[in-house]
Amino acid sequence: MIWSGIIDAVRTLVFIASQVCGHSTGGGILLVSFAVRVALLPLTLRMARRVREHRSRVAALAPTLEKLRRRHASDQAALGEATLDLYRQHGIGPLPKGSLLSLLVQAPVGAALYRAFSGNVGSRISFLWMSDLARPDIALALVCATLAGVAAGAEPSVSRAAIAMNMIVTGFLAWRLAASVGLYWAASSGVSAVQALVLRRSASAHA
Repeated sequence: MIWSGIIDAVRTLVFIASQVCGHSTGGGILLVSFAVRVALLPLTLRMARRVREHRSRVAALAPTLEKLRRRHASDQAALGEATLDLYRQHGIGPLPKGSLLSLLVQAPVGAALYRAFSGNVGSRISFLWMSDLARPDIALALVCATLAGVAAGAEPSVSRAAIAMNMIVTGFLAWRLAASVGLYWAASSGVSAVQALVLRRSASAHA
């Protein structure tokens, strides 16, 4: 009952936002998606900075980790225990601080938006070049893939192969989903891309 109420509330927000956007359901979906993603931005920015800090601290231990791998090459259990001991000595957790809390906040929000937009909210409704928001749209899928690539490419440690794979997977999934969900994905990916570029510029300024 509570979950259904949350989904209904999201759909109500889309209806209200669509009135602001000139009675455009697609515009309402984009507006709600942007608003929710921007509202989560302080949390996601903080988490992204902690992830980068965690990666940097782990990377600094690379020579010691390589020695541990050679020493315990035949005993994976011993290697895992030695690695955890090394992390504890340097005050590094197995995961960045706050990652579980961030997941507990973001996952339900994302799931609620997905469920709300994957219903009949866009059935037989057109938006921009799309004739039916209830059907997949290849052009929108390409937009989602491009934005996902920009977001991934802003991370200095991400390889070109990983960026390409991220774009392919994102584009394929977006192509298989309703355009209403694709709009949400595009809005979220757009904010993620801006966030990644801001973090990259901030890191360059402090380098």
